[in-house]
Amino acid sequence: MPEHYNVTAYDPYEHFFGARYKQGGRTVYALDFSVSELVSFLPKPDADRPLEAADAQRRIYPAHARAFARYIEETEGWVSPALLLRGPDIFKFDRKILQDTGTTQFGVVSVPKDSRTEIKIVDGQHRTLGFHLAWENLSKDITNARAMVASARTNEESPEVIANLQAKLDCLIDHRTKLAGERVSIQIVVTDDPTVARRIFVDINDNAKGITGSVRSRFDDRKVLSRALNLVLNRNDLLKNRVDLEADRVMGASKYLVGAKQVADMIRAVTVGNGRIGKRQEQELDEKMMADEFELFTLALTEAFVDLAAVQEGNLTPKQLRQTSLLGSSVILRGLAAAWYELSEDGSTSDEITAAFKGLAEGMAAPVFPEPEDTWFATGLFSVNPNGVYSPSSRSQDIKNLTNYLVEWCDESPDWVRSTEAPEAT
Repeated sequence: MPEHYNVTAYDPYEHFFGARYKQGGRTVYALDFSVSELVSFLPKPDADRPLEAADAQRRIYPAHARAFARYIEETEGWVSPALLLRGPDIFKFDRKILQDTGTTQFGVVSVPKDSRTEIKIVDGQHRTLGFHLAWENLSKDITNARAMVASARTNEESPEVIANLQAKLDCLIDHRTKLAGERVSIQIVVTDDPTVARRIFVDINDNAKGITGSVRSRFDDRKVLSRALNLVLNRNDLLKNRVDLEADRVMGASKYLVGAKQVADMIRAVTVGNGRIGKRQEQELDEKMMADEFELFTLALTEAFVDLAAVQEGNLTPKQLRQTSLLGSSVILRGLAAAWYELSEDGSTSDEITAAFKGLAEGMAAPVFPEPEDTWFATGLFSVNPNGVYSPSSRSQDIKNLTNYLVEWCDESPDWVRSTEAPEAT
């Protein structure tokens, strides 16, 4: 019979390897948990619980947490920043067996089990809820898979069916085992003052620089659209050195024609119109073919519209284009991209679409004045401004309507009516 049992249920503390240091004059403990340890240690955040005056967090948005759970479940290379917690001075720290650098002590952090509920989340409640949901979903899937294997054996299904069900169960168990071995960093700030906790939360969000859509569009190479975008940015003559790689909106005196996110929107429009790239399309689409199609589209633009050709040749700046032509509007360019897709789907060749675009050229002068007879203003896509408007509305439904107008005009070659000044006030 063994002389020693490591029975933990009677230990009033939970013990973790960790570090202790100072930050902003406050004591901080740094730990790391596996996903299974995290969901056991931290209570599941309740999105339905009303906020209280002492809370140091905003209300929870369940959809955001569910999205993070899906990310954990579906992304093998998932990543999570450290979760920031706070708690009163309830911890014990033993540094005898490890090291002290003078500013950081490495040792064993002991957390009293009875006081664990006093530890609160400062930053990371959506991620915490997402980890809980991901673990619950995985546990539910494993339970259901076990039941299906048991049912198949009870019903004496074929060995092939049982083996297939067992393989699915084994895959789920392997996924759980992997999550149980991967770690999430935890920082616990010692303070029992909710005012301090709220101040920390504000400081974190004030000092964090959010990622723009343009950066996300370029960096997330798991997406076929991102891969196509980077191909386009490296080889397209019209866009060379004329794309803002950081900002989402380009306007006014900017030297850029469009932002990277707007280029991505145009590539998507050329590829699927005004729809989204679904999971099946994500697997089926090829980034090189998408970039090639976009290249045909921009060749058509520079052939059909002399102003864009002048921009490409360096004879007209993007700023000058925005001052004189609707083609300086990324919304117009996106509408033309979606029209390219619709016309291609209807069987038009690239030469035929280019010829149709040429019929639009005479109507591209900017701005659009609030004159009821003006062809553009009559669409209802432009706001009322006596000084004129240089871009249509960018709302989703308005972009769809813009696409429909452009396709219709390409088919019918309309007689343009354009006002060169605002109507006189009555």
